[in-house]
Amino acid sequence: MGPDEQALRADLDSCGYRVGERRGKWQVVHLEFPILYVRVRAATRAAGPPWFLLRLDCSGYPGVAPTAQLWDGQLGCAIPLEQRPHGKAGVLIAFSQWQACLYHPIDRMARAHWPNQYPELAWSAGKDITYFLETVHGLLNDPQYLTAKAPAAAAYLPGETVAADPV
Repeated sequence: MGPDEQALRADLDSCGYRVGERRGKWQVVHLEFPILYVRVRAATRAAGPPWFLLRLDCSGYPGVAPTAQLWDGQLGCAIPLEQRPHGKAGVLIAFSQWQACLYHPIDRMARAHWPNQYPELAWSAGKDITYFLETVHGLLNDPQYLTAKAPAAAAYLPGETVAADPV
């Protein structure tokens, strides 16, 4: 096991991560390093699933930020744009179809788009997987998130039982 995997596993076992998990914000579904699948709770909406599956590539962790996408576990691909979280003006920018990542400064692939902006949102020394997950959880629980057409089953990998509330 390499140092990046060791660091990730240690952070997944940390108090900070566990508190978020106990509060029902997220849960690890599967880890086959460097790929990590985490179910993240979304705000309750009349139209929208209770959870989204996040697929993270944690190569080089924690020296470099993870990169992630909202993922359809049943189909094994990114959630289509029309099923992603939407607000009044359409799809929320962080979940737009911009390369294979979250369009947010925390994501290592998107970060280059804002080289000198939003330093407080960027990955840096001392940040860990909990910070990344708090960011995504915050986006999915922001009042701007109004609806999503993703099926609830998309938050589950093949072989998992789809439950109303897995935590």
